[in-house]
Amino acid sequence: MNTNESTKRTIKGFGIGLALLFGFMLLQDIDVNAQMMRQERRQDRRENRQERREDRRDARQDGYEDGLREGAEDARARRRANAQAESEYRRAGGENNQRERQAYRTGFIQGYREGYNRYRRSTRIIRNRRGY
Repeated sequence: MNTNESTKRTIKGFGIGLALLFGFMLLQDIDVNAQMMRQERRQDRRENRQERREDRRDARQDGYEDGLREGAEDARARRRANAQAESEYRRAGGENNQRERQAYRTGFIQGYREGYNRYRRSTRIIRNRRGY
């Protein structure tokens, strides 16, 4: 075997090795990118869930405050307690989706009961002090 053939084989082997190395590096880079994309999607989903939870929490708080006001108003006017008859309850505060509307209504009912009962108790205490 002469030196020229040996050199050609070495160069050919080196080229194949280089091509394999480059291919492995390329595949590794693709795998890393895919893994990063999966992590980003996971993080996005996590953030979306958190935002939805916060939206429902806000809707519930808004409902509670509206219910508290409406309940106290009905008690002051000596109307029968009926949270579901209130237009705010039925409209669900104009919330965007079903879960937010449900959260609003849950908060509304809780606030309505507290507002209605709180006002009724305070008027009973005042009446009792006055001797009614």
